[in-house]
Amino acid sequence: MKQKLVLLLLAVVALGLAEEGARYLIISADALVPSIQPLAEWRHAQGLKTKVVPLSQVGYDTTSIKNYVRNAWNNWPTRPEYLLLVGSPNTLPARYYSLQHGESYTSDNIYGDMGGSLVAELPYGRFPAKSSQQLDVMVAKTLGYSRRPDLTDTLWMRRLVTIVNESGDSDDTIYWRDVRQAAALAREAGFFVSCDSLSKFRGHTATHVANAVNAGRAVVLYRGAAVGNWYTPFQMNVAGLTNGWRLPVICSFTCATMTLAPNESMVGDAWVKAGTVTAPKGAVAFVGNTHSASNVARLRSAMTRGFFTGLFAEGKYELGKAFLRGKEQLNLEYPTYTSDYRGFNLLGDPALDVWTSTPQPLAVEHPASIPPEPQQLYVTVTSQGSPVAGALVCASMDSVVYVYGNTNSSGVALFDINPTHEGNLRLVVSGHNLYPYDTLIPVHEVGIEEPRLLPVRGQCRLSVSPALFRGATTIAWDGVQGPVRLSIRDALGRTVQSAPVSENSFVWAGTDNLGRPVPAGAYVCILKDSAGRLLAGTRMLKFD
Repeated sequence: MKQKLVLLLLAVVALGLAEEGARYLIISADALVPSIQPLAEWRHAQGLKTKVVPLSQVGYDTTSIKNYVRNAWNNWPTRPEYLLLVGSPNTLPARYYSLQHGESYTSDNIYGDMGGSLVAELPYGRFPAKSSQQLDVMVAKTLGYSRRPDLTDTLWMRRLVTIVNESGDSDDTIYWRDVRQAAALAREAGFFVSCDSLSKFRGHTATHVANAVNAGRAVVLYRGAAVGNWYTPFQMNVAGLTNGWRLPVICSFTCATMTLAPNESMVGDAWVKAGTVTAPKGAVAFVGNTHSASNVARLRSAMTRGFFTGLFAEGKYELGKAFLRGKEQLNLEYPTYTSDYRGFNLLGDPALDVWTSTPQPLAVEHPASIPPEPQQLYVTVTSQGSPVAGALVCASMDSVVYVYGNTNSSGVALFDINPTHEGNLRLVVSGHNLYPYDTLIPVHEVGIEEPRLLPVRGQCRLSVSPALFRGATTIAWDGVQGPVRLSIRDALGRTVQSAPVSENSFVWAGTDNLGRPVPAGAYVCILKDSAGRLLAGTRMLKFD
């Protein structure tokens, strides 16, 4: 069993090579590496090249972890864009800060602070799992949210909950201003379908919050006093929720309702750990504070305004980026309040793309199959008949193909690929408010009979002169606009030469791709367009 675990760790680490770097860095407690793999594989297949590193390879103290992340940021050819920490603070520690009067707090901020100046540049988050069972739930909830969003109610992703827990002092004005501004930003961005505006003075309680979440809500914002849990009457029993796969993001912009201290648990943990793999509940992520203080309503207001401005007005749809935008606003307005800046942390996936509308269904055009040879992969993405610009397209095939990019204004992405053997090429198309497209394109050899098939489109005419030759022959065509790919295969269907051609003719000297003469025999010439679709084909015969 121990040997199998070691092999699995090595396999997962191989998702991203240190020499090449990675866009998404995951540092995980060793025992939890197998459970984080499904999320790592999905992000990798999306185009976020992912590297999973077991904690034993990094070091078990905060300084070692910090140094590893900073080295990746400063030296990897592909630097991390997101950092996910996997494990409870008992195993993967957060940084401890001691304050006056015996007070203290913990924070992951140091792992996102790349310059040592307090400010976090790298979006970071944590799955605070103590066991593989807890992590399996968090991963399932994140994948369910991202890959297979619940569309039994197509409007739940456009509904907001705001909670004001008044205390009868001047802070109440700040709370109300914050929730009204958040709702206004959502409305202006087209997100807004409805907002449950709950407050203590209106007679609302935790039951009203639970009813709203169970009915399906995208974001829940709490403003008011709290420590450990939201104060009465909004003290939440997360275990009693029944919201299933309609999982919100919780914005608990108050005092400590999450903890990164060993052997502690607060309501933030309950929100992300609730449910099971098959019957989830609670939240997909929780943004909150590990620090508690008095007279700080205005600081948490800055965090609120920054977060919702980033999410709804500035296009920072990835949760980690909206989270850092909130911290940026806090630091801008109150640069000396370092404890509050560090205190805000994220339980959840920083690369999570937050739904702000009903996901659009995608129509994706691509080759039904491709040969194992150098070629161009042409992908067109539309939704309801209109091109989709900016969609992230990724094609991957074990270790031989990994390309990604965004569609242009015409909804087109074009890649040069070279699958060297048979198998399946995975194609994933995703993006903000786009329902992900995930399919396999078979990669296989095509026999010599393929040119007898009718071309899929166009009036291309292909000729070979002379068709019977010894030294060289000229292959010519017309009726085609733009570049094409010319492939020459032997009688067994093996490609001996393949090249992109921008002219309307090609002189073949009877050699393979390495310039070596091919033996005498029957060969077939195949012409395809940039999308990999067959245009024409013909036979020729080489003599000794």
